[in-house]
Amino acid sequence: MTIKVIVLDLGGVIVELDFSKFFKEVIEISPLNKPNSYLLLEFWRQSDVYHQGKISNEEFYNLACEILNVCIQGQEEFFKSFNSVIDHLNEDIVSLVKTLRDMERYKLIALSNINESHWNYIENQKNWRFINYFDEIILSHEVQMTKPDPKIFEYTIEKAGCKPEEILYIDDGLNNVLAAKKLSINAIKFSGYDTLVEELKKFNILKQDFK
Repeated sequence: MTIKVIVLDLGGVIVELDFSKFFKEVIEISPLNKPNSYLLLEFWRQSDVYHQGKISNEEFYNLACEILNVCIQGQEEFFKSFNSVIDHLNEDIVSLVKTLRDMERYKLIALSNINESHWNYIENQKNWRFINYFDEIILSHEVQMTKPDPKIFEYTIEKAGCKPEEILYIDDGLNNVLAAKKLSINAIKFSGYDTLVEELKKFNILKQDFK
C-alpha cells in the first residue's frame, strides 16, 4: 500500500539529547544518588505525568525536589539544567525532512513525548525552523497522552486522515515502534541517517540513487 503520511519522533531522531549536564548539576548533588541507585531512571519514570501535561511547571519542580530529596538551586536554575537535555539538531535528519516536505507527496506529522518546558525551549531556538516543515505536531503534554499508549497512536491515525497501513512511523524507541505496529502502522526503529535512508528507499519514498 502507498505511504501517504510520514510520522517522526523528535527526541533521539531530529533533536539530539544529552543528559550529562543535567545529571551533573541535578542528579549528582542528590543525597539519594548512590551507586546502583538508578536515580535518573526513577526521576524520568516519575516525571511522565509532566510529559502528559497533567501538572504545572511549579508542580513538576516540587515533584523533582521530593524525588531527589533536595530542592535544586531554585526553580529557574533547575529548569535551565533540565532544558540542557535538549542538545542540538541532527542536521542530516532535518535536511531529510525538508526533502520530504519539498516533494509535496506526503503529509508530515511530528509525534513527541515532550513536556511544556522542553517544547518552549525548542520553540525559542532562533534557527530551529524544522518545526515549520510539519503539517501537524502532536505533543504529549498538549494531548495528555504519552507513547507507547495505543490511544496516542489512535489519535495520530485520526490526524493523519488515512488508513494506518498508509502511515510510516519513525522512532528511536523500540516500545513505541512495537506499539505502532500493533495498530497496523508501518514503523521503523531509528538507528541513524544512513539506515533510515535505506528504509525509506524500501518504501519507495526515496529514489535508489538518493544519498
